[in-house]
Amino acid sequence: MIAGFRPDVVGLSVRNLDNAAYPATRCYLPEHIELMRAVREMSRAPVFLGGSAFSISPEGLTRLLSADGGATGDGEDGMVRLCRGEGGRILHGALADLGSVGVPREIAEIFPGFRGYRTIGVQTTRGCPFRCLYCTYPLLEGRVVRTRPPEAVADELAFFRRVHGKQDFFFVDSAFNADQAHMARVCEEIVARRLPIRFSCYLEPKMSDGSLFGLLARAGCVAADFGTDTGSPAMLRSLGKGFSIDEIRAASLACRKAGIDACHSLILGGPGENFETLRETVRLMDELRPRAVVAMTGIRVYPGTGMESIAREEGGIPPGDDLLFPRFYLAGGDPGWLMRQAKEIASSRRNWFLPGERMWSFAIGPRLLRYFHRNGPLWRTFRPG
Repeated sequence: MIAGFRPDVVGLSVRNLDNAAYPATRCYLPEHIELMRAVREMSRAPVFLGGSAFSISPEGLTRLLSADGGATGDGEDGMVRLCRGEGGRILHGALADLGSVGVPREIAEIFPGFRGYRTIGVQTTRGCPFRCLYCTYPLLEGRVVRTRPPEAVADELAFFRRVHGKQDFFFVDSAFNADQAHMARVCEEIVARRLPIRFSCYLEPKMSDGSLFGLLARAGCVAADFGTDTGSPAMLRSLGKGFSIDEIRAASLACRKAGIDACHSLILGGPGENFETLRETVRLMDELRPRAVVAMTGIRVYPGTGMESIAREEGGIPPGDDLLFPRFYLAGGDPGWLMRQAKEIASSRRNWFLPGERMWSFAIGPRLLRYFHRNGPLWRTFRPG
């Protein structure tokens, strides 16, 4: 028992506000409200909130869910201090050292459902140094990259493999190569221990040394999701991306040579998007021929981002709207042209997927794919374009 710790507290983690997809948008807030109502019926204990959605809108969620408080940022710090009664109603957790961060050894007892998970999420860093127009990662984790010791990451992977028989992992870092030197050390530690694992990860489509993809492959990387967003130079600048078209090409080619499947994630309809910039993106994807292209139509506007400032300046966000409920930015304010173009593009390219085209969480197709393709990202089931 932690000294001064209150055992009579209920904690709820709020991961997402909605599915961030347009136009088939699914808002999760009614479900969160219903869950809170059920908790209140079962317990009179204070209810504290955490999770990434709470870190984005702490005051709004506290008010909407009638919670007693919550912790933003690093929950390992903020939630513990909150339960000890330190500070105010909403505390911000901040860990300078991630050496002690990791999954508890008793995970299967704490969370019995863990045994059914086929792919396990592992974090190697926190923090994002990039300045993408729309992104919340710097708000959630800070702009300075904080790293876990590579030995600790490898220890965690080895524990999951040895004790629970887990072989497939997903490195959940916002960009595994945000600190390329640290990424290399993690991979070298995995290789040195000869850990028999497979993993996928998010990557920025920019690598200082193409041979690093070979190291990723030797460590067990089988799939990489590039946060590319666009194939237009003008839109790269508009979205605040820190790489060029040539760097996207180089990273894609090196990834393919290393035998790693690639997906390019796109965001269509940002400030300045038009028919020509969209055509540039399509031409680049056709040239690169990745395993998959996942294209979001429109940008979910989150508080505290550069996208919020632009959307408010253009009058797309009503005064007083705290963005707790989903609002989307679409170039020109008219989604019709973008949706027509996106559907036409995807219909003739078997490796393109539009998350906002329909409510995929209720569709039978993805469920069947998950049943037969048991491990790793579903986009690996796509055939290259």
